[in-house]
Parts: sequence; structure tokens; C-alpha cells
Amino acid sequence: MEYDSRFSLEGIRRATTAPQEALIKRSVEVATDDDRIVASYLVGGFAVGTGDAWSDVDLQFVVSDDAEDSLRATWTDVAHDLAPVAYLQPFGGAIGGMCITPEWLHFDVVFNPRSSVDPKTVEGMVPLVDKDNLLPRGPVPRPGRQGAPFFPRSSVEHFLYMLGNMVSVVARNEVVPASNGVIIVRDIDLVGLFLAEQGWMTTREHSFGNPFPFTKRLRSYLTEEQNSTLGSLPALSASIDSVIEGYVALAEIFLPRARALAVHTGEQWPAAYERASVAYFERSLGVTIARETPTA
Repeated sequence: MEYDSRFSLEGIRRATTAPQEALIKRSVEVATDDDRIVASYLVGGFAVGTGDAWSDVDLQFVVSDDAEDSLRATWTDVAHDLAPVAYLQPFGGAIGGMCITPEWLHFDVVFNPRSSVDPKTVEGMVPLVDKDNLLPRGPVPRPGRQGAPFFPRSSVEHFLYMLGNMVSVVARNEVVPASNGVIIVRDIDLVGLFLAEQGWMTTREHSFGNPFPFTKRLRSYLTEEQNSTLGSLPALSASIDSVIEGYVALAEIFLPRARALAVHTGEQWPAAYERASVAYFERSLGVTIARETPTA
């Protein structure tokens, strides 16, 4: 991959999946030697063929029911046995958590009591250790999640709200919240629209209704044109003019495409809401949003 950067990115350029592969191998040894563990399997990117040098490792362990209390108290010891750990964050409601090594390898471990899980129903997994014939005989693929294009009503309604609401933020000269608004509208609403055009309900990182998407993998879900459009948006700086320019650019991309998608999917376009939001934005800020005639 080529990077457009003036920095060397030396660590990125020489990174490999060797650390993750070593951790997975070590997990087999640990699970084999621990009598409390009856099975283990891999999920996530390395189970479905999308893992790369920056992917985390997602390990699931099945433990005997009578070992549940023991693992609840000592699962961190198992994590340290898998690899040196600089940071641990337990998962609420589960036995296990997120682990970060001193080299910043991220791995997750979860210990499931045998009576609480049927590993043979898990999709997107690779068996690692199976002492009691609990796992499928081989890898289980993850079903495709891409469907037909659909109308992302929540993204559309959120965009129209943010367009009108931004007036109050500018009026109060709140540059930082206004700048954040541009980013939120781009990452939630415009990206959500692009995903809907492609029939993606979620990328796992980006999901509709999630107010704070943290997308680590996006490019492959979008078309070349969609990626180029995102890259063409004006650079954002901490100024009112930059915020307004950002919202105008987003609106001129978002509104025509969202209306076209409503027509394509046979959904009703919120024309009155669009007229109210756009008119308020334009007369308050003295700008014009270039757009097509709304579809009723």
C-alpha cells in the first residue's frame, strides 16, 4: 500500500502478522495445558480472512461449568500467560476482557461456561482446541452482510436536524462544537448514506444509530467514487467560515444522493423537514446550498 505522508511510517511499513500468529499459536498451548478449558476457537478478522498487521486477535474459550468461578477470579492470569500485558480492561457481564501488550498488540479473551454456549452455531470462527468434540470440524465462514440498497432514514433525519441545529452553535461562536458537528455529520450521516447505497447495514465499526462510530476499516466497503468524494471534502479548521463551508459541502453531496436513494427504494422523502432545515440554514448564515428540486 502506498501512503501519502511526509513521515517515514517506518513501523507501519515493516509490520507483519507474525505477532498475532505467535499469539494464536501460544493460545493453543495454553488451552491444551489448562484442564479447565475444554475448547478454544478464533473469531474476528483472523478467523474470516481479513486480519492484517494491525488487527486484534479475538480468542474464545469454552470452560467446564465447575471452573466458572475459578476463571472469573483468575482469567487475568491466563491472559498474562498468553502474552505480556501492559493493560487489561474487563468486559462487563462476561469473563474476560481486552488486553494490550507492551508492543501494543491488542487481543481479546472471553471464557464461556460450557452450558452457556454452543460453539457449533458460531459463525465466522476457526477451531483451535477441542478436547470434547464441541467444535465444528473446520472453519465456519461468516455469512455475507451486504444486501440491497436501502433508505437510511435515521441518517437523513439526523443530517437535517444537525443542519438546522448548527445555526445555534455558530450564533454562539462555539467553534469547537461546530467543528465536531462537521465531523459527526460526515462520519455518521454521509458515511451511513454511502453504506446504504451499497446495501451495508453495518461495517461492524459503523452502525446506524451509533452516535460515536469509530471506524477502523471503511475503504473496502465503499466504491472508488464514494471514497474519492469523502476525500474531496474541504479541510476543516477551527474557524466559523471553515465550519460553514464544511456543512455546505456536505449538504450539496448528501441531499441529492439521499433523495435519489429514497426514490430508488420507494421510500418517502421528508420534504417539509428538508425545506425547513435548509431555509433556516441559508437565511441565518447568508449562504446558498446548491441542490436539486426535492422529491415529494
